[in-house]
Amino acid sequence: MRGAVATGHELTSRAAAGVLEAGGNAFDATVAAAFAATVTEPCLTSLGGGGFLLAHNASKRTDELYDFFVNAPGRGSTGVSGSSGFLPIDVDFGSTVQEFHAGAGSVAVPGMLKGLLQCHRELCTMEISDLIAPAVEYLDKGVPSNPLQDYLTRILEPILTLTDYGREIYKGKIGGTLYNPLYREFLLLKGPEHWVDAFEGRGADGLEAVMQKAGGTLTAMDMRTYAVFRKQPLRFFYRGMEVLTNPAPSFGGTLLKVALRELEALEMSSMDSAGWVAELARVMDMMNRSRSGVGGTTHISVMDAEGNAASLTSSNGSNSGMFLGETGVMLNNMMGEDDLHPDGFHAMTPGVRVGSMMSPAFIKRGEDILAVLGSGGSKRIRSAMLQVITNLLDRGLDVQAAVEEPRIHLDDEGVLQVEPGYSPADLSGVRDKWSVNLWPRKDLYFGGAHVVMADGSGWGDSRRGGHYIKI
Repeated sequence: MRGAVATGHELTSRAAAGVLEAGGNAFDATVAAAFAATVTEPCLTSLGGGGFLLAHNASKRTDELYDFFVNAPGRGSTGVSGSSGFLPIDVDFGSTVQEFHAGAGSVAVPGMLKGLLQCHRELCTMEISDLIAPAVEYLDKGVPSNPLQDYLTRILEPILTLTDYGREIYKGKIGGTLYNPLYREFLLLKGPEHWVDAFEGRGADGLEAVMQKAGGTLTAMDMRTYAVFRKQPLRFFYRGMEVLTNPAPSFGGTLLKVALRELEALEMSSMDSAGWVAELARVMDMMNRSRSGVGGTTHISVMDAEGNAASLTSSNGSNSGMFLGETGVMLNNMMGEDDLHPDGFHAMTPGVRVGSMMSPAFIKRGEDILAVLGSGGSKRIRSAMLQVITNLLDRGLDVQAAVEEPRIHLDDEGVLQVEPGYSPADLSGVRDKWSVNLWPRKDLYFGGAHVVMADGSGWGDSRRGGHYIKI
C-alpha cells in the first residue's frame, strides 16, 4: 500500500492519489489535494481563505499543527469601519435558514497560500510545480459540476455573483462545467514568488485600494505581515486512545475535549438508541453554551506507507463575493461569520488570529496513528466530529458506518436537527427538552467527515461529495 486518502471530491482525491503513486509522501499529497480542492470545491475553499494542517512525521515521531487561518484586518487602516461593505445574506438550506455576511467588509486576512507554501518547504519532497499540476489540469478541462456543487452554487449564488467576474464564472452554471480562467492564469505563473507578489507585493497595494473603495478594512500591511503559526496540538485521552487536534485560540478542539471528557464517564457502548441520542444532545448543549464556529469548509485526510499522516481542514467561509485582483481567487468572509465574533462584528484588534471551529484530528494508539479525520460543516463541525469519534471508539463501527450513520445537531436556538434514520422511540428522551426538526434526507448541513485508518481503510462523507482512494 502506498497510502490512502479521503476528501470532499473525487478529483481532489485523485490529485492526492496521483502524487502518492509518483512517490510523494502524505504531505505532498495533501498540498496537491489542497490546491486541487480550490478548483473542484470552489464554494468551500480558496487560496483567499485559511486552514489548519495537523502533521505526523513518522520518521521523527513528531506531531505539529500548522495554523494558517485568517487574521482580523485593519493594520495601518485609515479608519474605515467595514460596515459599509458588509452585506447580510440569508442562506436557505431547505430545512433551516442561516444568515451570513458578504462584501468587502467581511474579508479577513487570508493565510491559505502562505500556509501551503510553508508546508511545502518544510514537509514535502516534490516540486511545487508537480503538486499544482492536477489543479492546472482541472482548470484546463473545466470541472463538471456535481449535485453537491450545484446545491452550493444555488444557495450561495447571491454571494458568488456579487461582482462581474463572479457572475461570469458562476451565473447559470448549475449542471454545467465550472471554469475559472483568471485562476488558471494565476497558477500557471508556476512560481511561489509570483503568487506571493500577487498577495503581498504589488497585488496587496491594489487590493487595499479596492477594499477602501468598497467599504472593507483589509490593508496591504495586513497581507505583508501575516505569519503562519507552528504549534503543538491539543492532546487528550478518550477510551484509552489519544486524540490530537487543533489548540487554542481556535476553540473546536477544546469543545471536543470537553464533550468527550463528559461522555467518558458513561458506559456509552451499552446504551440503547434513546439514551445515546439524549447524551449526545446533552453534551452538544454544553458545547453550544461555550462557543460556535465557522462557515463552509472542506477536509483532506491522508496517510502514506511510511506512516506519515496529514489532516487538513480549510475554509473560505461562505465566501465574500470579492476577488483578489485579476487572480480569480475568491476572498473569504470570516469577518462576517457571527460565531467567530462574540464581541460583535468589527470589534477584533487588527492582526489578531480569528478563532475557528475547524478540528483536524488524529486518533493515536500509543505512538501510532489509528485514524486521520476532520470535517467541514460550519457550526456542525463539533457535532460531526463528536459523533464519528464515538461511533468508532464506543460503538465499534467500521469507518464507513461511523461516517454515514445519521447525525443530530443541537443548534443555537435550541432546536435538535435530526437526519432521517432515528425512530420516534430513539427521540423519546429529547423531545421534552428541545424542539426536534426532522430532515427528509441526509444533508451537508450536518458536516462532511473524511477519514482514513491505519489499515488503509477509509471513507469520504457522502453528505459532502466525499471520495476515498486506497493506493
